[in-house]
Amino acid sequence: MFTYKDKKFYLDGKEFKIRSGSLHYFRAFPEQWESLMQKYAAAGLNCVETYIAWNVHEAKKGQFNFSGIADIERFIKTAEKVGLKVILRPGPFICAEWENGGLPTWLYKDGNMRLRCKSEPYLTHLKTWYGVLFSKIKPYLDANGGPVIAVALENEYGSFGDDFEYLSEVENIYKEAGLDCLFFSSDGDDEIFLCTGSHDHVIKAIDFACSDIDMDVHFAPTDKYLDGKAPYFAAEYWGGNYTHWGNEQCYTCSNEDFAKNMRQFVEMGASFNDYMFFGGTNFGFMNGANIFVNDFGYLGVPNVFHDHNPSALLPTMTSYDYDAALTEWGDYTEKFFIVRDLLEKENGAPLPPLPPEPEFQDIGEVELKCSASLFDNLQIAENYKSKTVESMEYFDQSYGYIRYRKVMAYDAPYDYIELDGIRDRAQVYLNGELIGTRMRGFDESRITINGLKKGDVIDVFVENLGRVNFGISTYKGDYKGITNAILFSNRVMFDWEVSCFEMQDISKVNYECNTAAKCPAFFKGEFKAEPNRDCFVHMDNFTKGIVFVNGFNLGRFWDVGPQSALYIPGPLLKENNEIVVFESDAVKGKVSVNITSQHGLKGKRPKYHRD
Repeated sequence: MFTYKDKKFYLDGKEFKIRSGSLHYFRAFPEQWESLMQKYAAAGLNCVETYIAWNVHEAKKGQFNFSGIADIERFIKTAEKVGLKVILRPGPFICAEWENGGLPTWLYKDGNMRLRCKSEPYLTHLKTWYGVLFSKIKPYLDANGGPVIAVALENEYGSFGDDFEYLSEVENIYKEAGLDCLFFSSDGDDEIFLCTGSHDHVIKAIDFACSDIDMDVHFAPTDKYLDGKAPYFAAEYWGGNYTHWGNEQCYTCSNEDFAKNMRQFVEMGASFNDYMFFGGTNFGFMNGANIFVNDFGYLGVPNVFHDHNPSALLPTMTSYDYDAALTEWGDYTEKFFIVRDLLEKENGAPLPPLPPEPEFQDIGEVELKCSASLFDNLQIAENYKSKTVESMEYFDQSYGYIRYRKVMAYDAPYDYIELDGIRDRAQVYLNGELIGTRMRGFDESRITINGLKKGDVIDVFVENLGRVNFGISTYKGDYKGITNAILFSNRVMFDWEVSCFEMQDISKVNYECNTAAKCPAFFKGEFKAEPNRDCFVHMDNFTKGIVFVNGFNLGRFWDVGPQSALYIPGPLLKENNEIVVFESDAVKGKVSVNITSQHGLKGKRPKYHRD
């Protein structure tokens, strides 16, 4: 059993120092997990840590998925095969710069739902979810001979609230499900977070950033808990950080500070989890977002949206590279060798040889010869007539885009259209022509017009840029679409046609070839490739949208940067492949993409070659 005594962890009676790295199973392909974990072992790590994202497994209420990228059991068994212990963090809130902090959006259907507190409707759903999840996890606990040695209770709750009754409910659900293992909480490294993050009888692990500071300063606030007998454990040592769309360049963290902190962990005998040792990718629509009013928690990297308005929405970009020890595509960096050299000395024995680096390929230019207008393909949407403008969640929509259409039944001298409650980016069309684009917290919500006539068609096309993953929205919810009303000259407009484009299945899109459809539109092409060799699709000729390869949504692209190419994992590729680009704004040049071996992350360190 994994336990603790007198500031030390023990596994089966022997002292055990956690040397862990985060690897989120939902940010990599299952075919890549073993190779990545072998690199963890080669760096000297003895554990792998992962969040469990509720919205990955129960995207629709009562419909559970544990296959493919959601196969948590395969992930745990892979770790055991490689020789790593496992630390699980099942939330239910995970933050993680993940869409909605991992909470499923169907919880919002009940507008009175209150999350992350002792609210019976919420706890009822949580107990059902945990009942399904824990039945799968329980056999892999170390008490049952498995590799799972510790499980987190909630996540960073001290940054959110103080409902100790709720925290007790979560702990009781764990115990009633038979999770016989060590529990811990994870919060910021200050008493303001630690005082409400969990009950005092729970080990309080801490989260903090790579910085030039003495490690005992970080850990000192934990000494007052558990009679000072709990081991020092950094559940999240941020060896890098995430990057928002609109940043000047990708976030990076000093290798010098990283090395200093790692040395201090070893010298103190403290346990750590490097968040992230491998970051991976926010595939599909699963990136989170943040709103940092008055720079609270802001990462300090120049950003076109934040610098214009500190309360603007900041979506996290598709790459979750995190300036981690292993790149988004699993290649080695200098930080990897900092950890490997340090832990090899600590172990006093040679570490396993290095697994091979990823293999890449250059495809070249791929022309997208077929296209299709989105608004001419309503068969891929769920379509409704609605008296009022409602959010995505009202129509049981979680992700993607929503279009509100009104056909004028009368002439009117209206002089503006106003969008009340933009969530998150809206494009307004009059008779098919774009007349304005507005973004949450960034733009004035009004768009000037010069009157409307009977038969005029107004389309308001709204993109969910990613639900906020941290803060008050994890209490009442971050609703998407237009959340209040669409007004014409301060008059609420009624009678709308609504089309919900979740983009989960685009196989029924009707294309025409050798034409260029008007955006928003799909553009399709084909290319040959070698399976299991990685590459990157460069989007220089496009503005904003998403890319599908063989029906799989790679994620968002956006010319605001700093990411200009999307990662294509080798396991996704076949000999003959289909690529579809959905462009919401405009094609800027030739209707083609370039698929190469170059990553396209601005400010990202070059490939590391060890002498």
